[in-house]
Amino acid sequence: KHARDVRLVHPAHTTMDCARCGARTKHALPLSMRTYACTVCGAVSPRDKNSAHVMLVRAGWNPDGAEGVRPLGPVDPEAA
Repeated sequence: KHARDVRLVHPAHTTMDCARCGARTKHALPLSMRTYACTVCGAVSPRDKNSAHVMLVRAGWNPDGAEGVRPLGPVDPEAA
C-alpha cells in the first residue's frame, strides 16, 4: 500500500554471525555480553548493531555507508 520493500529474514544466529566477514562464533553469547568481538577478523561492535547489520546483509541490502545516517522524518507541509 505504501510502496515499502519488506524482506523477511530468519533471525537464527544473528547474534553469533559477524557482519563484516560472516564467521560464526562457536558458542551463543550470553545476554550479559553486550559487545560482539569476532575471533576471525577482529571486528568489535555493540551486539545489537552487529545483529542488525547481519540482518541487512541477509536481506540483500548493503549496510556499508549507512553508519550515522538518520532516516528521513515526516515532511513539514508548512516548510514547502
